[in-house]
Amino acid sequence: MSDKEIILSTRKINESTPPFIIAEIGNNHNGDINIAKELIKVAKECEVDAVKFQSKDVDSMPKELRDKPYEHENSFGKTYREHKEFLELSSKELKELKNYSEKLGLIFFSTPFDIKSADMLEKLGQEIYKISSFHLNDIELIEHVCSFKKPIIISTGMSTIEEITKSVNLLKKNKAKFILLQCTSSYPCDPKDINLKVIEEYRKKFDCLVGYSGHETTANIAPSTVLLGSCCIERHFTLDRSMKGPDHASSLEPDGMRILVKRSKLLFEAMGNPQKQVLSSELKNRKKFRGY
Repeated sequence: MSDKEIILSTRKINESTPPFIIAEIGNNHNGDINIAKELIKVAKECEVDAVKFQSKDVDSMPKELRDKPYEHENSFGKTYREHKEFLELSSKELKELKNYSEKLGLIFFSTPFDIKSADMLEKLGQEIYKISSFHLNDIELIEHVCSFKKPIIISTGMSTIEEITKSVNLLKKNKAKFILLQCTSSYPCDPKDINLKVIEEYRKKFDCLVGYSGHETTANIAPSTVLLGSCCIERHFTLDRSMKGPDHASSLEPDGMRILVKRSKLLFEAMGNPQKQVLSSELKNRKKFRGY
């Protein structure tokens, strides 16, 4: 198997396969497992390949962050600790959601924000991991996740090329199979800050699988990354962008996700073969207008 190919239970991911599309549910379940299940069901109807959540051990966060006041319209608690504790799903709930997702034919995984959460997810048996932009420079977490010998997706928001190079070298040193995602960590993201050309630069510089993680409000930009060589697209997903919570406003609703999936697959198909030749669909007109 090539270093630039990832094989999962229901999908191969390489530069010759349609883009692997992830509905990033994150915390958009608002701490409610029933909302989480509805998001998974609707994501399946949108024909995505995977659903992804986020897992944090609140006590592993820095104390100054845990105790920070967090009272505003999207907060579920008076402090950041209370907010996160409200949103966090238990390992038992995640297991139930994993089983539910897999029954629907979806790949389920969650992003660990700390080593304790990574160990919990490994016990859960997920088959692929995500390192968030927030943790691109967390060497200890990356090395710990590498020890699981599972494929890794890593986002590159708010990072310098030097920081990204260091993390890529660490992944390669650990012989990890990985996908590097171009990402801009602003929520929602202004299109002028998306910088899709970075995707091509990543392919040249790092010779690895590349993709895109977006936080813009439109569904029209992400599909175009397929034309730049993106083999993976991740977008935050919600049932209603007006819901309370920090990520809903920068997420796609079901209609937007359906557009993203349909256009991504269409553009992948339209790229076709780089070898220019006369196609069978052209033979009739070739005969008509050229006589041969």
